[in-house]
Amino acid sequence: MSFFARSSGKAARTASAEPSAAGPAASPASPSPATAPEQADRSSDRAMIDVVEADVMTAIDGVGGSIIATRDEVGRMREGVGRIRTQMERLAAAAEGAAGMTGGMLDTSRLLSSTSERIAGAMDQAGHHLATAADRSVEARALLAELERAGDEIASVVETIAAVSRQTNLLALNATIEAARAGEAGRGFAVVAGEVKALAVETGRAAADVRNRIARLREGAQASGAAIAAMTEAVDAMRPAFATVRGVTGDQAATVGALADEAQQAAAFVSGVSRDTSAATAAATDVDGLAQRAESASAAASVQTEALGRRFVAVIRQTEMGDRRRFDRYPIERVVTLAGTSGRTIDLSRGGVLIEAIPGLRAEPGARLVLEIERIGALTVRVVGISTMGLHCAFEGLAPAAEAALAATLAEVEADYAPMIATAQGMARRMAAVMEAEIAAGRLTPEILFDTAYRPIPGTDPQQFLTQAVPVLERLLSPLIEPPLQADPRMLFCIPTDRNGFLPVHNARVSQPQRPDDPVWNNAHCRNRRIFDDRTGITASRSTRPFTVQSYRREVGSAWVLVREIDAPIRVLGRHWGACRTAYRF
Repeated sequence: MSFFARSSGKAARTASAEPSAAGPAASPASPSPATAPEQADRSSDRAMIDVVEADVMTAIDGVGGSIIATRDEVGRMREGVGRIRTQMERLAAAAEGAAGMTGGMLDTSRLLSSTSERIAGAMDQAGHHLATAADRSVEARALLAELERAGDEIASVVETIAAVSRQTNLLALNATIEAARAGEAGRGFAVVAGEVKALAVETGRAAADVRNRIARLREGAQASGAAIAAMTEAVDAMRPAFATVRGVTGDQAATVGALADEAQQAAAFVSGVSRDTSAATAAATDVDGLAQRAESASAAASVQTEALGRRFVAVIRQTEMGDRRRFDRYPIERVVTLAGTSGRTIDLSRGGVLIEAIPGLRAEPGARLVLEIERIGALTVRVVGISTMGLHCAFEGLAPAAEAALAATLAEVEADYAPMIATAQGMARRMAAVMEAEIAAGRLTPEILFDTAYRPIPGTDPQQFLTQAVPVLERLLSPLIEPPLQADPRMLFCIPTDRNGFLPVHNARVSQPQRPDDPVWNNAHCRNRRIFDDRTGITASRSTRPFTVQSYRREVGSAWVLVREIDAPIRVLGRHWGACRTAYRF
């Protein structure tokens, strides 16, 4: 017989054994007798489930390890990208500084080029003026030579005049003497002779003055000629230097022009480097952002992988083939003493106990321990597993007194839970009945009812979802889930959940419209249309046992209280739709 065939057959047997509405709420104290073939099938099924569980958990562990390795590699990549970005930022700063310097150098080169051009122009003008001065000095020397010759000629004429003046003065003297000899008759002639003599003297003085002036003019002309000659020699001596300076200035102008071109090219290159560096920095920032998101995604995937492992174990343990428990477990909190330390029980059944994790206690799976449970006594147990929940133990060789005390305790607990189990199972049947009636009336289809395309409602925080069935389920189930809360003040909620932990409907007091930007208030007052797929939620949603009992601590109002939850599966037209979850204060 195949695995799935055995599964289907067993599911049918379990379903037929499920209590009816009029039957007992709690499971029987001991398992119903089974034939040898049935026991063989169950053993084979459990062995196969164990193999599947081990393989899946190994795969999950492998994926988790790969995700952690990927996250570590992404973290190292982020560190490397961070260092690259830091270096690129430094390079960008250096490129920016270099751009400023090359820009300044370009401006200076342009100014120097302009100055060199003006110097070259000034040197050209100076050379032109120098050549003009040389030409003018030659002309001046010629004019001075002409002036000196004219002076010599004037001096010759003046000497002639002076000689005539001396002769005239001598003649006037002789005439005066002769006039005196003539007496009265020569008086008039004497007067004329005196005037002539005076004129000759005056002419002599004027000639002497002109002679002196000509001498000074000749001296000045000679000095000017000497100065002009010296200037001409200096100008002639400066001409090679000016030619050299003009050549150097031209070369300098050409060099400065080339330097300006190179500075412009350098500025353009540095500007390009700066742009490329900025782009590289931006790219490094983008890569860092991508790496950060990848790291966050890896971390989220790691968390999801761990959650998947827990969820897989929780889900497979709720299947009829994967459930290793022969007895129902009930949340019972009792003091337990073990290996000199004390702790508390979490749940208890006729087959074993779950003990909260005790710090410092070392126990490996397979180890046998002796523990003492409050009001039950000493018990021998075998450790069958260790999880985040605590120490999972199975009873072995119970003494009659301990077995009787255990049975009495469980009977008391079963009696306490019986009404709550009946309520959960009754509500599950009522919910299934209204769904089936709606399908029969043609107002709902199985495809819509079992729709798992959860569409996020925009703007909700925490996230809420819609499916095609939500409007119908709100109309059908909302009136059903309020009366149980009014009937029992201990009840915290009575809600339907599909197989994936989605709550299409919740009790009215926590189904209020969300407030914008207030996720804390929303989380407490807007719990409808949300997915609760934690261990408790998925255990309730996926369990196909007649009922499931769980316990946990939950914040109610301003205090944390111990909650006991009783869940019953909802089957619609023979298909497992989900569960009815009910919870009570202890």
